Amino acid sequence: MLQHFVKLRTAPGSLAPAPTAAPPGKHRVGGHPRWFSSGISTSLVVAVLALIAYGGHRTDWTVPKFSTLVGDSPVETEEWCKEHNVAESECIECHDCLLAPEMDYGWCKEHGIAQCPLHHPNVAQLREVPSISAETLDRAAMALRLLQRPENNSRCKLHQRRIQLASAESLDKAGIEIDVAAEGPIVEAIAAYGEVVYDETRTAHISSRVPGMAWRVDRQIGDQVREGDVLSLIDSADVGRAKAELLQAIAHLRHERTIVNRMKPLAADRSVSGKQFHEAEATLEDARIGLLRAEQALHNLGLPVTSDDLATLTTDEITEHLRLLGLPGALAAGLDGKSTTSNLYPLKSPLAGVIVERNLVAGEVVDTSTRLFTVVDTSRMWLVLNVRQEDAKYLSPGQTVLFRSSDRQGESEIRGRLDWISTSADDRTRTVKVRVDLPNADDRMRANTFGNGRIVLREEPRAVVVPTEAMHWDGCCHIVFVRDKHYLEPDAPKFFHVRKVRPGVKQGSATEIIAGLLPGEVIAGKNSVVLEAQLLKNNLGAGCGCADGH
Repeated sequence: MLQHFVKLRTAPGSLAPAPTAAPPGKHRVGGHPRWFSSGISTSLVVAVLALIAYGGHRTDWTVPKFSTLVGDSPVETEEWCKEHNVAESECIECHDCLLAPEMDYGWCKEHGIAQCPLHHPNVAQLREVPSISAETLDRAAMALRLLQRPENNSRCKLHQRRIQLASAESLDKAGIEIDVAAEGPIVEAIAAYGEVVYDETRTAHISSRVPGMAWRVDRQIGDQVREGDVLSLIDSADVGRAKAELLQAIAHLRHERTIVNRMKPLAADRSVSGKQFHEAEATLEDARIGLLRAEQALHNLGLPVTSDDLATLTTDEITEHLRLLGLPGALAAGLDGKSTTSNLYPLKSPLAGVIVERNLVAGEVVDTSTRLFTVVDTSRMWLVLNVRQEDAKYLSPGQTVLFRSSDRQGESEIRGRLDWISTSADDRTRTVKVRVDLPNADDRMRANTFGNGRIVLREEPRAVVVPTEAMHWDGCCHIVFVRDKHYLEPDAPKFFHVRKVRPGVKQGSATEIIAGLLPGEVIAGKNSVVLEAQLLKNNLGAGCGCADGH
């Protein structure tokens, strides 16, 4: 076919001119040199690319609708508000006629926010205007007065902005979840690391009052003892000597009393001179003092005895009574009275508790400087916390302290009371030591263990709390996005108010809002950074005006 077409073009008598031969060394295309056609092609390509770039720049590189490309339909596309990312005809930020801006109540100096719902409750996005109680205002005032709180810029106008959505479905597509500002308990405290130790006022380091030898040891480490229980019996010559001196003093007193009683009638009838009688009375008084001295010596050893108890006893009975002096009845009954020495000294516990230390075995020689037992009442313990120097100014005795031992992280905190604050700071760590009295009735705590303590500054059972991810810092203000109260109505615009807040304590994944939100207000929680990004984007633009002049 192609050959036939060529033949027709070259046949004699045809209108087409006969082809001419190209000069040697020259290649021609369509009657022009090849370099000329190559230059035309390159220029054409560059021109086409320039036109594409220009068109893309003018259309923001958006692909036109199919109807526009084909040109079969004259339907015009709806204009879009690029600044606020909604349809231009529905943009409440650009058109005040659609939704008038809220009344601006200005800056609240007391709470450090704009549009304060505590003073202007109609600002709250609730179905009904709430009433603010005096208790609520006092709670906010106390929280702001207690510690220095993060502040907002009073000149910031972010609270006048509103973040609108193209539709209710846009919220789900962006992955934004809503939450409700709710009332919940919070604890604001100063955290400090510390160590549990024995209560020194409930700890007894027991030594013998007399030197001697351990005749018998009845208690072991870990034994529970009561006040007055005998821990060991010490064989001490000093004890035997003190008992003998008492026995001698009793005998001397009885002898001198008999002499005075006999001389008294003789002195009355002058058979004995008054001088002799007075000398006998003086000797009796010395004997009485000697008895008191002997009694006191045994009292000093913890072996109380009085002459009145022995007044009616014979010398043998007194000797038997002194032999086992100070021993409990059950222990004394188990000893052979005849073979048991009178030198026994009972080493007793001065308080009820548990034996945590024993340094004594039977037959060991002891002196008065050796610590033989340590007994501790573990029903209460001490917690020693190291508080940062800058936090010490907030402390005062009597404050509640919550403590959890490092080996019991899954258990509830133990509640105690701050007893003592050191008057000096550690010269090395620059921390201040404080002491806390902790109950330990169930023996949950052990001495020399570490843990985390919280010194409570404020406990609030009805604080307004929100998820921490719902609160944002834009560089000058703390903000939360509050859903409009008409959001769920079918024809209502879908938008969030930008609300300035005054944050308080952070507790886990929640943050307290001291001022700026009221319970029940719906806020943007998870992924609310999408709204924050839109807010920051809007601040970069100059905004757009209302098309109808409003």
